[in-house]
Amino acid sequence: MLAGAWLLASGAQAAGGHHAVDDAAILDSRSCVADAWVGDSRTTLLHLGASCGVGPVELGVSTEHERSFNSDSDFPSQTGLGLEVKWAHELDQEVGLGLSYEFGLDARPFPPEYALSSFNGLFTWTPSWSSRREYAVHLNLGTDIVDGGDAGGNEDYSRWGVALEWTPDGARLPDMMKDMGQWSFVGERFRRFDADYLRLGFRIGVGRNGNIDISREQGLNSTDEGGRWFFGVTMPLEIR
Repeated sequence: MLAGAWLLASGAQAAGGHHAVDDAAILDSRSCVADAWVGDSRTTLLHLGASCGVGPVELGVSTEHERSFNSDSDFPSQTGLGLEVKWAHELDQEVGLGLSYEFGLDARPFPPEYALSSFNGLFTWTPSWSSRREYAVHLNLGTDIVDGGDAGGNEDYSRWGVALEWTPDGARLPDMMKDMGQWSFVGERFRRFDADYLRLGFRIGVGRNGNIDISREQGLNSTDEGGRWFFGVTMPLEIR
């Protein structure tokens, strides 16, 4: 059952494309980005999305398609649609708080079998003891509500995640890396749908709101999923 719900749960995050732990920050009003990423293991997952800052919130829309390489899979091909609204507020230079809501619907096969509502509390801490503000800690806590579970009703799953992000000063990097853009490295530990995951990756910031992401996700404990590589690109959109 959770295969369909997991597809709906993998929408874009402001912390960087395919990363699971979101940050407590939103796009500036009238600023927009488009993002695309692909994840590959025993299934291939393709994501396309766009987000815009609208007044005090950020609005996002996305679509995802997953295809399994296992001919015996109950879900050989799935397509999901998602909507997200996110609010964030900077309390001071160190601490930011936020809330997000995501709604997902499986569009293929039709009629939809699942609908997903995700509520998430967001916290970001950028400690002042880092003079160049190189480090940030992101915490998420929320719940996923799946409508259309095995019994045909609602199923609730708690979710949480913690991420450590390091954005080194350019002086610490080789010239070749500095010429490519602003680098940051991210480690995540998170739980969704009663399964635990670890992710390590890096991001290269290019211009304003643009970046390239590469990461490796690994299932932990009783999770029957193996590792999966993710490759993503985020690009700013011009709004006139």
